[in-house]
Amino acid sequence: MNSKALGHDDSSGFNFVKEMLNGDPTAGINFDRLQRHPQKGYIIFEWLLCEETQWVTPYTSHPRKYWNQNKRKFISLWNVAQALHATLYLVNYAKQGTAHQDEILVIEVLDLNKDGIVKENVTKYTRSSFQNWFRQLNRECLKNDIA
Repeated sequence: MNSKALGHDDSSGFNFVKEMLNGDPTAGINFDRLQRHPQKGYIIFEWLLCEETQWVTPYTSHPRKYWNQNKRKFISLWNVAQALHATLYLVNYAKQGTAHQDEILVIEVLDLNKDGIVKENVTKYTRSSFQNWFRQLNRECLKNDIA
């Protein structure tokens, strides 16, 4: 399959929707990443940035700590994952060049309800080990034929 490297962030669509809603609450969610694996099927990634000013790090943060502020987003992601028979990964990370840049926590959501994640697989990565895993997964997805 032919593909191209990522070139730039496309925030224009987000900004357009924000303008069109004119301050109204949104009924939608943004997907950070959706890809299709030839054996595993669809995979959804949600990037969860831990800012330096927060009291949590990527290894210590978890959606249960802020479930009430963001549960609609996680429930919607889970519902879409279920509809697509997809794997849902929540990925805690910090920006490169910050104190916790080398902590990446991957939460594979296995079951979720209105009160939170009830079953999960959690893996701690360094930036380098996550990059290796992610790049390998991406290469496998590039072999995916159009169905």
